[in-house]
Amino acid sequence: MYGYTMHIPAPIDVYQAMHKAVLEVVDEEGGGQGLVLHFAYPTDQGFDLTEVWESKEALDAFNRDVFAKAMTRAGIPMDGPQPEPIEFTPAAVMTPRAFSSDAGT
Repeated sequence: MYGYTMHIPAPIDVYQAMHKAVLEVVDEEGGGQGLVLHFAYPTDQGFDLTEVWESKEALDAFNRDVFAKAMTRAGIPMDGPQPEPIEFTPAAVMTPRAFSSDAGT
């Protein structure tokens, strides 16, 4: 397994637009195989995003095949410096059910 966290200095609205666009691309074209866990939350500096994937290669495929298209769709530029991921190897992950929150919308 492969995991990372990123601290992103942008409003949570940017995350919500990204998330919506990713879901649209996945719904229309597929992709995202290998995602084990995804969550994001607002912080005082923007928002944090944490994901766990079956492998780094699965994340790389998602970024190549889905994420870039979703950012274009959402009108979010990908040029300029990107936040640095803080990588980790998960010891264990348990996801008993899906959860979605409308908080902040």
